[in-house]
Amino acid sequence: MVEQLVSRTDTAYQRWLASVTDDVTAEGVSVYCLESLPERNTTYDIGEWLTGYLMIAQEGDRGFFLRCDGGGPVFSADLGGLGEVDLTVIAPGFEVWLGSGFALPADPERDLPPTADVYVDGIPVDRVQLLARARKLLGADWPFGAFRGLLAAQPFLAARSARLYVLLRDLEDAPELRPHLLYATDHGLSTVWPTDSPVSR
Repeated sequence: MVEQLVSRTDTAYQRWLASVTDDVTAEGVSVYCLESLPERNTTYDIGEWLTGYLMIAQEGDRGFFLRCDGGGPVFSADLGGLGEVDLTVIAPGFEVWLGSGFALPADPERDLPPTADVYVDGIPVDRVQLLARARKLLGADWPFGAFRGLLAAQPFLAARSARLYVLLRDLEDAPELRPHLLYATDHGLSTVWPTDSPVSR
């Protein structure tokens, strides 16, 4: 079964796999050799949770995966909560990841509470489309007819008890919203996305 999956991964990975006889550890990541793949993928039931993916490496409770469709990025996910929606791209392809010495992208360093009320602030009143993007990102249901009033009332409560680390991850793909989403602290509002100098309002 694993051999079939390996044969459908990208060729750079297959070449690398053929060149090693033991697991390779770099940057705290253990990248599996061919002999280790069946046991590691069976232990975590990867075939059940991520059909069509192969777990190729691990760092603690985080697994690293390739899609078995001939190419594509290297993904990571928490092994405690696997599902395709939980995958994060860590490299555009195996060859790039290999070339980096299996380096992991730096996570924005942030000590966030697990949940907090989230506010929208600082969106110019004529940027209705930006507020629409915030609405979609937050899964909010503000009526479109209320947008101008919301923009005039900033900062306004946008989401109660939002999961901040999920929001932080979502903001990776929405840089235009990073300065405008803030969470409530004991000292005012701070941006969810880390900035060079934390914003407090």
